[in-house]
Amino acid sequence: MNCRAKTLYPFLVLTSIFFANSAIADAPSEQSVSWNRISSTKIEIEDFSSGQGQILSTYPRILQTLLNEVFGWEPDKQPKISTPPVIERNTTFFMQELMQNLSIKFDLSDTQHFRKVWFHLKPDLKVRGLFGIQDFQKKRPLIIIRMGIHGNVDEVLAERFLAKVVYEDLGANFLLLENLTSYAFVSQNQNLSFGGIDEGLQTFLILNEITKINSPFKNLLSDIHLIGLSMGGTGTFVTALLDQSNGKKIKSIVDFCPLINLEKTFDAHAQTGISQALIDLWNARRLNTVFDRYPKEMKDSQWWKTIFDLKPRFTPALLDILNRDRKQPLTSVADVEAEVKTMKWPKGFSEHLQNSKSFYELNDFWPLYQGVTTPISIVVTPKDPLVINEFNSEMIYTKKQPGDFTSVNYHIYDRGIHCGFSPVYQWSYVVDLVRKGLALTP
Repeated sequence: MNCRAKTLYPFLVLTSIFFANSAIADAPSEQSVSWNRISSTKIEIEDFSSGQGQILSTYPRILQTLLNEVFGWEPDKQPKISTPPVIERNTTFFMQELMQNLSIKFDLSDTQHFRKVWFHLKPDLKVRGLFGIQDFQKKRPLIIIRMGIHGNVDEVLAERFLAKVVYEDLGANFLLLENLTSYAFVSQNQNLSFGGIDEGLQTFLILNEITKINSPFKNLLSDIHLIGLSMGGTGTFVTALLDQSNGKKIKSIVDFCPLINLEKTFDAHAQTGISQALIDLWNARRLNTVFDRYPKEMKDSQWWKTIFDLKPRFTPALLDILNRDRKQPLTSVADVEAEVKTMKWPKGFSEHLQNSKSFYELNDFWPLYQGVTTPISIVVTPKDPLVINEFNSEMIYTKKQPGDFTSVNYHIYDRGIHCGFSPVYQWSYVVDLVRKGLALTP
């Protein structure tokens, strides 16, 4: 090799390596390409995961950092809070348990596996979620998790333990769907609603979209299960009822502390008291866009007086608005039938959607809840301060709730605040609880 060749050789080698590495860096990964394949006009996959990109949350970022990084803990590696079953907890213990419920460590930052998604159900209606996909090579169970009140995929607080169980311990894929009281939904949709009817219809339409014959999700799904938490639990019954008549695609459902009766529960929270006042002011903070949407009604409510006399005003005023304006769901009978060409309605259900006279009446669908055979497990904890057992799941357990619940199994545990199990039970026990409820094999 001559002198010139010797000089050029290292240069050519380095140049080749540079361009090869550039090509590798610029080339989309197989996982990224797969994310693009499941995106469509109705399913908009973002490039970002929880807390990335456009963040739609009313909580300051510092709070997220404190909960997830400073106070974050590994439930499978740390001992549980020691407490005898069903005791009157003091304030210190209550706050410690509550904090641990909201600060479980589960890293959602890897966009190779976690992506935010918008489901465009109508030109004026979209719902946000978060996918957790293990890989795009193997069919796995998909667990759809309907989040509780204010549940937001840029935060993932109360639902984080469920996402962790499903993804890390059960090896399944998940889809977190935001509650309609989330800041993302309220800020991005002009029309407001929440509760079982609207969330149940929307989950049913999303289920229909991802299970269509030509759906790119076909090679990802071995079976589909549904989890509901708190307010997110109400709609799972609506979805199950509609699914029963339209292909029965849902294999099992687990509801943690589900809200069953909206009116009775919100009437109880409208009573004067410090806990009721704090919940009401929390709702006002989380739903602050309502003040711009309904300025006169909010001004007339004089919601700020709650600070002084502990009488809730914001939430009752919002419910008055919904009872006036939300007599029919955001997705009408015609909307559903346009998407599901072979739609079969349960007896009397479409008439109920079209003829209800108030928001509360619309969401009192229980007499029509008949004939569902999908296995449903209801899991509750004692003395629930948010979803009061007496007005909700206990009505099913004591057979006082209208409807047919022959496929429902009821479990009440002796510890935990509003179905936050992780601080008070061994992690393996929590994992087994979810696995058995979903009827998944180990």
